[in-house]
Amino acid sequence: MRISRRPSPVTAAFDRGPAKYFHGRKQILHDFNELIERATQAKSGTTFLIQGAPGAGKSALLAECGKLAERRKWKVVDIPVRAIWSVDELRRTLGRGNIPVATRGSGQVGGGPIGKLEITVELASETMLKILQSGKDPLLLKLDEAQRIGTTVSRTNVDQFATATDVLYAIHNGELNRPVILITAGLGTTSDAFGALGISRFATGAFVELGALDKEAERAILYDWLTKDGDAKGNPTAWIDAIAQETHGWPQHILSYVKPSLEQLRADRRVMTAEGLNNVLKAGRAGRTAYYKQRARGFPEEERQSLARLFSDLPIGESVQLSTIMSSLTQNYGQKKAEALFRRAVEKGIIDERDGRYVIPVPSMQDWLVSNYDHIQEKELPSRLIGLSQEQRSTALATEKNLNQEIEAQSPGQLRDVEERNSGMDFGS
Repeated sequence: MRISRRPSPVTAAFDRGPAKYFHGRKQILHDFNELIERATQAKSGTTFLIQGAPGAGKSALLAECGKLAERRKWKVVDIPVRAIWSVDELRRTLGRGNIPVATRGSGQVGGGPIGKLEITVELASETMLKILQSGKDPLLLKLDEAQRIGTTVSRTNVDQFATATDVLYAIHNGELNRPVILITAGLGTTSDAFGALGISRFATGAFVELGALDKEAERAILYDWLTKDGDAKGNPTAWIDAIAQETHGWPQHILSYVKPSLEQLRADRRVMTAEGLNNVLKAGRAGRTAYYKQRARGFPEEERQSLARLFSDLPIGESVQLSTIMSSLTQNYGQKKAEALFRRAVEKGIIDERDGRYVIPVPSMQDWLVSNYDHIQEKELPSRLIGLSQEQRSTALATEKNLNQEIEAQSPGQLRDVEERNSGMDFGS
């Protein structure tokens, strides 16, 4: 049963919050559903962490998990970061103002004819654990923008830090004698923030690094928007094909094309025309560029160039070692400034970790960054690659690599055929 004091809002922003049409993420939802079942049976709980780059659909997935829990008769509550250590905030969020205060004892100050003042010192962590233990229904706590926990919980405030670690530890290790799950969503630094508070190991399937949607989900979302909200006449396949070629399964990009699609359909009385599609694609590309610029805001041009050079020779979506990144940045800025630049790039979601290596998590953003800021490397490129976008360069280099491997494996007669094929390639077409 849902009794949320902070319900998920219908946001004014078109591309934030719960998704109007949600598809995909089936394995993640399956894992979360299994976790809920285990927690209910064991009367225990843990932490479920989702992290990923901006625009990956974290908030939408968080909302879907909340709906799933509601169907399982869990109480679902959205909490702010402060509720992890603030007794008052947790009371207000859960509506538990009647929980008695735990104290470590009392003392007296003052004296004389006006008498003595008795004081009590509240034990915040014990009170918060009592609040979380109270209630009959299983409890799902939803925390969005969870990376902020790393900058909001102060190590210098001993009581605040101790309370936060105690509360997180009790939830994570199922010590509340009640099914309580904390589900969080945040940028790629979120797991590090929780690690600093003692939460570093997660149950199987309870740690998610969110990436692009699969093609089926991407197309289903576009279909729903075009046919339900756009009320498009006829078969929308041509529009879906064209838009999907440019959105790369990235939820934020999908919405960059959805809004102009709806506007164009209204203007054309729901008829899908070739001219209308061209207008949509143009507007969608402008929306993607605005997204890239927002992510790169705060990085001067020379820093963008340094980041672009890290990925200039890599195919779209390929990763690079941390040592390579730091060596290049240190050469340009010195160790201290290089570390600070790298940290900011991770915090802003420009660079993200993947299995111990680092990538630009949005493939098309790699293309934009390299194409716009890798000016120095352009002079050093082979003539056949100058003027191509990063995506075209990547395709050309990958094709050449495959052909070179094929050449090595051929007989002399076959070798001439491969070389002739290689010499006739046009990578810019």
